[in-house]
Amino acid sequence: MNSEEKYRSDNSMASGSHEKTEKNQNNHNNVYSENDSGYNLEEIYKKLQKIGSFTINDSKIYVTLLKIGLASPANISEKSHVDRARVYDSLKRLVKRGIVEEEPVPRAPRYRANPPETVFGYIKDKLRNQIMLASSLEEQLKNIKPESNEQNSVWAIQGIQKITKKFSEMIKNARKFCYIILTLDVSLKGIRELEILEELLLEKRFLTPSLEIKIALKVKTDNELQKQILNRLFHAGIHIYRWDPSSVFPFGLILTESEYIQTFLSSTDPKPKYEFGIIMEKASNEQIKGFKHLCAWVFNMLCKRVVFQKTQKND
Repeated sequence: MNSEEKYRSDNSMASGSHEKTEKNQNNHNNVYSENDSGYNLEEIYKKLQKIGSFTINDSKIYVTLLKIGLASPANISEKSHVDRARVYDSLKRLVKRGIVEEEPVPRAPRYRANPPETVFGYIKDKLRNQIMLASSLEEQLKNIKPESNEQNSVWAIQGIQKITKKFSEMIKNARKFCYIILTLDVSLKGIRELEILEELLLEKRFLTPSLEIKIALKVKTDNELQKQILNRLFHAGIHIYRWDPSSVFPFGLILTESEYIQTFLSSTDPKPKYEFGIIMEKASNEQIKGFKHLCAWVFNMLCKRVVFQKTQKND
């Protein structure tokens, strides 16, 4: 089957009346264009996300503050074209990390960006220290030998938070490939869950460019934010697969070259929940091979490949 569904890279899944709206949205996304001062904002946003300290909204807000200086949340929202509620969320994160400063007043504070040399000097120092610490720990921990010759281990896992934490760890630890089938509660529960996954996958793509990443999920054609996230993942070289709209998968999974976790449908009322699963670590090559066949069957027989096409800009 292995068919493809093609989407425009400006996130359009429709035509006609939507085109004007999409053009306006594209103009919003490029409020300060490449011709403004010789830089490409979309490239800056991508790079800020890749270093792992910025979401897409964090990136837009930090760049906007560098441009306009001291500003209120309302002004930031207007200039960055980020929803006001999300502006407050991003500002809270950015202030906590020392990337943005908050005016020290009791009510209605304004905000300004810390200089790039300060922000990225700190980030570079932190990364250098982490690399030195990691190298030291690696050499020390190599000397610890296991007390048993157990090749693999399987155990149960229960609870959304524990499952989500394990998913994140497996993505970070993957070295050769990472296959993901997202359950309905993650695909459709809320955009924040997908934003967190996007940050993880884009950071992993930056750190391990050769990693093969495939993801299958339920796609809602009227969810513009979901389409924007999938568009960015697609253009980062991640394979996106869309379930048959009429299907409800009874399980979710993530598979890497050494680990496997599968979650199962535990309830459907009022919404599908997947709160129980099994984990296998240190899986053998034959076991991984079998799980890869399962993933290939899901991707190729139960899903359609999603492709975002770049649109031609008029001169």
